[in-house]
Amino acid sequence: SVIVYIIIITRFQVTGVFCQSAIDSAQNDHATVVQSILANKEMHIQKIRKLFSRFDEQETGVITFAMLEEKLDSSEVREYFETLGLDVWDAWTFFKLLDLDAGGAISIEEFLMGCLRLRGPARAIDVEKIIYDQSWLLRSQGKFHTYMEAEMVNVIQHLQLLTGMHLTKSDSLKSPDNSQELSAW
Repeated sequence: SVIVYIIIITRFQVTGVFCQSAIDSAQNDHATVVQSILANKEMHIQKIRKLFSRFDEQETGVITFAMLEEKLDSSEVREYFETLGLDVWDAWTFFKLLDLDAGGAISIEEFLMGCLRLRGPARAIDVEKIIYDQSWLLRSQGKFHTYMEAEMVNVIQHLQLLTGMHLTKSDSLKSPDNSQELSAW
């Protein structure tokens, strides 16, 4: 019975040492993965900066749509985008996605952050955010439409009170100079 007890304790100790070793290994692997991600990101940042300088040959600090479109036809530039994990098939859409301030030109910061944001395949969270935003927009648009319809009814009622005319959806009004016909709704 003492021998069985010693065997059980020894097994628990061996299991404990094995588990601790596995935990230490996993933590080291996690640190290695994080370090690899940071190094990979730095490599991508350097590639993106180099790519930006290809577009901005005159060193103005910005890229215009014309500059982007001109260079995007180059197979070398397309391959460069592919190494960054970017599939750029529509210059105008790509430009608009990068030009966050809608200024008509892309700064190095916009280019850098945009390329990092857009590289690689869409993740589930990206798709879900789009679905959520779209749903929110539809609900907001519906509320706005309902509000505007109620306001239009109020305006029509006020017009009826002021003019003494009874207007329906099918009625139309003439502009003050009788040159245009205006719908009541």
